[in-house]
Order: sequence, then structure tokens, then C-alpha cells
Amino acid sequence: MKKFNWGTGITIVIILFLIISIGQVLVIHYLVDYDLVVEEYYEEEIKYQDQIDKLERTKNLPEQLQIKLVNKVIEFTFPSIFESESITGAINFYKPSDDLLDKVQTIKLNKENKTFTDTKQLTTGLWRVKVEWNVDTIKYYNEESFMVP
Repeated sequence: MKKFNWGTGITIVIILFLIISIGQVLVIHYLVDYDLVVEEYYEEEIKYQDQIDKLERTKNLPEQLQIKLVNKVIEFTFPSIFESESITGAINFYKPSDDLLDKVQTIKLNKENKTFTDTKQLTTGLWRVKVEWNVDTIKYYNEESFMVP
């Protein structure tokens, strides 16, 4: 019987390490779904082009949507070139650090084309506001980031 020495021990440790490493790679490869391609690529491309069109249309307006944080209230002032009754849509409050805190608010304007949101319903930190709004059948889109104190 051959004596067990340090060279044999190192060889066994290296072989075990390689087996475990290869096993982890194989398990992760088969269990993790990391597809980057969308099944309906053409439809997604059309949606993306619609988003680009909304952004371009919004940028070309003579008056822009104003989003301001004033005394713990977020004030949304829509362009006065439109009547308040013709503006519809939704305001999405997106919290990058925790998607469970995301909120959606429908747009309800007063006569001055303004709507308000109290920051008490939002936690402190960075928020992104995504406003998708329509005037009759024409769609617009604004996005802005701000900090809630």
C-alpha cells in the first residue's frame, strides 16, 4: 500500500475543486433563463418606434409639461394650449430601488391644467415619474427623476 503524502492531497483537492466548479456552471446554465431576445421581435420594435414617436411629438410642443416638487407636493402643469377636459392618461411613479413601491395615478386636471400628488404616499429617495398622456387620440410622453425628502 502506497503512503498518502502532501502531493496526493493537493491533487485530490484540485480535482474536487474542478468537479465542483464545473458542476456549478452546469447547474446555473440549465436553471437560469437568460434569453435576451424577445419572441415577438417585430411587435416589440413597433412598440419601441411608437415610444420614439411620442417622445418626438412631445419635444416639438411649443409648451412643455412642467413637473415641480413644491412643499412636499408634486405639481404637474400640462401645456395650456390644450383644454383640461381633452387631456387623459396616467402618471407612473417608479422607484428604481424597490418595484413594490411603484404607484399609478390617473390624470385629473383642474381648470388651470394642473394636477397634484402628495409625497406622503411616496417613500424618501429617488423616484422616476413617467407621464403617458393623450390629447384626444394624440399620445405624448414625459419622464423625469426627482428626490423625495
